[in-house]
Amino acid sequence: MKKTILMSAMIVAGAAFAAPTIAEVVNNSMEISFQEEKTQVKPDELPDPVKQTISGDETLKEFPVAEAWQIKSVEGEVTFKVAFDNGTADKLWKTYDPQGKEIKE
Repeated sequence: MKKTILMSAMIVAGAAFAAPTIAEVVNNSMEISFQEEKTQVKPDELPDPVKQTISGDETLKEFPVAEAWQIKSVEGEVTFKVAFDNGTADKLWKTYDPQGKEIKE
């Protein structure tokens, strides 16, 4: 009887070691981030529609353009971000599309 139990235990143990193992599936995801392209431009190099919108805006007449940036998004859209010197440490920023339309953020 002892031999039968011992043999049964050995067979079960052998079967456990010989059982196929299932490999773990590892999903390594890679994150790719794209950044927008920013290029500083001189205020007089802004497109004419943008300059016309700025000159026609009564709220900006007293503020000179401090700096201007051309921003090209990942999708290829171009916008112009313009900073106005309003006499404080924080500049007044406005964004325009190439046709001169202000983009509200």
